[in-house]
Amino acid sequence: MKKSLLFVVFSGVITMLSAQQPSIIEAVLENSAKEKVSILQELIGFDDEKAEQLRMIETEFLLDVNKAEHCFLCSKRKRIEKLKEKRVTQLQGVLDRDQYIKYDAIDNDRIKLVPVRSDR
Repeated sequence: MKKSLLFVVFSGVITMLSAQQPSIIEAVLENSAKEKVSILQELIGFDDEKAEQLRMIETEFLLDVNKAEHCFLCSKRKRIEKLKEKRVTQLQGVLDRDQYIKYDAIDNDRIKLVPVRSDR
């Protein structure tokens, strides 16, 4: 009786811990997307409505890539390539052409950003 009770309690604790894990990862990925979009908003100058749409696109992309990376039987490379294509299509739908070109160039390190010093 004690062993079965201990087993139930132990499995409950394991279930609770595993249930919390995705929410932690989701929060980290959401914060990462939010920070990225806010930096790019300052650099490119798109409005808050577009920033919110971009934040949602980037968060969804990061979560889907995370799922693809942890998929055991999936073709990770193909799945991630499809996710990248979907993201590009969504970004082009939200941003103007010039804004998308700048966003893509900064995102793919084709433009190096140099921090501006305020002491000069």
